[in-house]
Amino acid sequence: MIYKNFDAFLKLGMEGLFYITTLIFVGFSLSLVYHWFAYGIHKTMTLIILSVYLGVSAILFIGMALALNAL
Repeated sequence: MIYKNFDAFLKLGMEGLFYITTLIFVGFSLSLVYHWFAYGIHKTMTLIILSVYLGVSAILFIGMALALNAL
């Protein structure tokens, strides 16, 4: 009985942590993209860096979502 409650509590905590991490990531990314485009010199280089950043981030978030789903 205690294990079922603990598992549900752990899953809820991990989901909350995932959503908080996602919110922090979105805020950080918006700030980063704004500064890249506002103060960057080369727009094409900025787009390349942005695509690499978002691609790597997508891979990491997919990994986090799959790990969360495995709980």
